[in-house]
Amino acid sequence: MGTQSSDAGLRVSLIIENTIHRYGIEGMIRSLNGVSSVHSVRFGLDEIRTWDGQQFDAVLAAADDLATDEARDAIRALCDRGMKVLLLIDGPDGLDMSWLAHSGAQGFVDWTNLEPQILADAVADVTAGKFHVSASLARRLLGRAGSNSLGGVQPWGPAGATLTPRELQVLRLVAEGLSNKQVSRQLRISEHGVKRLVGNVLAKLNCPNRTLAVVRAMEDGLLAV
Repeated sequence: MGTQSSDAGLRVSLIIENTIHRYGIEGMIRSLNGVSSVHSVRFGLDEIRTWDGQQFDAVLAAADDLATDEARDAIRALCDRGMKVLLLIDGPDGLDMSWLAHSGAQGFVDWTNLEPQILADAVADVTAGKFHVSASLARRLLGRAGSNSLGGVQPWGPAGATLTPRELQVLRLVAEGLSNKQVSRQLRISEHGVKRLVGNVLAKLNCPNRTLAVVRAMEDGLLAV
C-alpha cells in the first residue's frame, strides 16, 4: 500500500490485483493534477470492509478481478455509499455485460492504449458525476454488438436520427449519470414519463440497457456539445 497526501484535492483508491498493472496505474494517477492522495491495495474484500470510516472521491477497480458475487457486491456497496467507481476493462470479450450495466459504476475505461490523459479525462468525468466510457472501449463494444454477440442483441439500427428532441434530452441527462427521479425533477415531468422516454431511446437505438445506449450515442456523436 502507498499513500500520498496533502490538504486538498481528490482522494483516489486503486483496487487492482495484478502488481504490474497496479503500480502502473498508481504512477499515472500520482502524475495527475488535482490528486492529493492515492490509496493503492491488492484486491481484498477484507480490506474493503475496513473502509467504514473512509471515503474516496474515485475508486478504480480492475473488472477482471471481480469474478465472484462477493467481490461484485463489495463494489456495488461502495457505489451505494456514494463513491464513484471507474472500472478498468481488458476489452469486452467474456465480460458479464448484464452485471456491468447494473454494477453502479460511473465509468468504464479500456486498458488498450491507456495513457495519463485518457485516465485524467475519465477521473475528471466520474468525480464530476458524469458517465464515462473511453473511446476505444466504445468502439470495441459496438463492434461486438454489431456481430450479435451481446446475448441476442441485433445489429445496430439507424443512428439516432429518429430520436425526438425530448428523447435526446433525456439521453443526455442519463449520460451524465442522473437517475430517472433526477431526470424527472430536472425536466419537470413525471418519473413514469421518464421511464417511457428511456424505453423509447433503448428501442430506437436497439440497445438492451442504458449503458450501451450511452455508448452508442457517444459513438454516433449524439452527445456532442
